[in-house]
Amino acid sequence: MTDGVRTQEQFRMKIGIEGLPLLFHRTGTSTYTHELVQHLRRLETGDQVILFARDQRMAGGSYHNISYSERLANYWYKEHRLPRELTGSGIDIYHSPRDMGMPSPPKLDCPTVMTLHDIILVRSAQDYYHRGRARLYERRLLKRVLDVDHIITVSEFSRNDIIDWSGVGKDKVSVVYNGVSSRFRRVSDQDQLDEVRSRYRLPVRYVLAVGSTEPRKNIRTAIEAYAMFRRLRPDIKLVVTGVDYCRIGPGEAFDGLDLEGVTLAGHVHDFDMPAILSQAAALLFPSLYEGFGLPPLEAMACGTPVITANLTSIPEVTGDAAMLVNPRNVAEVAGALEMVLESSAVREELIEKGFRRAARFSWEKTAQETRKIYQSLL
Repeated sequence: MTDGVRTQEQFRMKIGIEGLPLLFHRTGTSTYTHELVQHLRRLETGDQVILFARDQRMAGGSYHNISYSERLANYWYKEHRLPRELTGSGIDIYHSPRDMGMPSPPKLDCPTVMTLHDIILVRSAQDYYHRGRARLYERRLLKRVLDVDHIITVSEFSRNDIIDWSGVGKDKVSVVYNGVSSRFRRVSDQDQLDEVRSRYRLPVRYVLAVGSTEPRKNIRTAIEAYAMFRRLRPDIKLVVTGVDYCRIGPGEAFDGLDLEGVTLAGHVHDFDMPAILSQAAALLFPSLYEGFGLPPLEAMACGTPVITANLTSIPEVTGDAAMLVNPRNVAEVAGALEMVLESSAVREELIEKGFRRAARFSWEKTAQETRKIYQSLL
């Protein structure tokens, strides 16, 4: 691939991408992998994009629910079989779209790229692991960060966080923003809206909180703030979507909270989200840590006003198109709900700015910028 100077049209690559994230319920990583693969294939550059993953018996579940035997089989495949498959397929560059998807680089014959969306498992390890396992994870991740040829991350916040933690050079980490899928747009078909409302038993008027029982998603604060707001507007309900995290169900995660007026909708199919967002009076997204945070932009693309946290990457991504709040201050979050849902002027301003903001992020641009990084490494 280095025989002379080539234009982008002449420079064709065989790109290998880890496919494991595609086998699970929708998360930021699975969405990223799906959209990147699809849009790389649409660039009409002549590249081949090939997915690599062993057969899984837990497709559709959470990665954290994988049995020990499955994890061991994944590790064996990644370290021993995958390098042979990449060589046999003539892969020019290999890209892992998650933190632990990369084989040991000395085993590979091609340059490597890793997308490290964030380092939440380092920064808030106590929420996920016991102390010994947290140290092991951090050592393993640091080794991969040091060994891989290049790191892609999804915000300037994440880039600075990774560099500060790992000590790698600034030139080794590039920012490529996520995009907003074209299917996220305001749904006006009443039959479709009614069908989705019936399927998930949605109330007539509701605020939507998207997340899971994962601690950083901070759904407890969303529920507590809603309980305060409900005294003013009992006609507006709260709908919470998301899968159980690390086998922690809503009963355990939200124990002791006032759940009157709260609908726990569970897992929502990707294709139903635009209709759910379009019917929501607002999106409440009080996350404590995000490497990027797609739900606010997806809500904006559907014409839904957004209330979200003023922490980590979120202000960088949402700009002035969302109402930013301290996600640890329940009263402040409740006040923002009141302002957005009681003031038509505030709502309309957020909706108008939201449409413009979401339009700035496309997966086509993500694929184009990612491909430039591949090409620079070759």
